[in-house]
Amino acid sequence: MRTKVTKRVVDAAAHSARDTFIWDTDVKGFGLKVTPAGRKVYVVQTRLNGRLRRYTIGRHGFALDPRYGPQ
Repeated sequence: MRTKVTKRVVDAAAHSARDTFIWDTDVKGFGLKVTPAGRKVYVVQTRLNGRLRRYTIGRHGFALDPRYGPQ
């Protein structure tokens, strides 16, 4: 599904038997993955050397710790 990924959309996202992806319409490659267990994680997807790569940014609801930012 493609829509703008907002807090309202993330909170309303329901889990199913398989991983579900909600892709953002404004930021290319950015999305939300909802696992069958109900965990919500933010992902970025890109192509490197012709191969599709998907990376996890972080879980929904957990703040990034500023201690691990650029030094």
